[in-house]
Amino acid sequence: MARRNNSTTRSSIGVGVTTLVTIFMVLLLTTFSVLTLALARYDHNLSTLSMQATGNYYAADREACLWLTDVQSIVDAKPQSEWSNAIADTAPSITVKDTTDATGLLVSQSFEIDNRSELRVRIMISDDGQITIIEWRSTGVSD
Repeated sequence: MARRNNSTTRSSIGVGVTTLVTIFMVLLLTTFSVLTLALARYDHNLSTLSMQATGNYYAADREACLWLTDVQSIVDAKPQSEWSNAIADTAPSITVKDTTDATGLLVSQSFEIDNRSELRVRIMISDDGQITIIEWRSTGVSD
């Protein structure tokens, strides 16, 4: 009979440790699952913001390309004396200046990407009608 009590005591201790290890493993796996879910949600939100920012940039880039096409058609269709006024009429925020060395027009235009950034485009139009892009970059609005 003494043997029976010893074996019963040993098996109940083994079952208790096994139960504790099982509970610990379940808690550990649950914690990792929750962390994985939170990380996946964070990555999804970051990807969505990145997609929106990229889409906004390319929308502004498209506007700039269309504007540049309008400027090119003005340069091709009008005499040089009318370039400055005609180009200034293409957008309200445009800056048109004669260069100091009188070799052409320096034209600057900004296109809004979002509330915090814009696409700045600066071109030089030489006297012979050649358009050279001097600057085409994304900047913060405060830059």
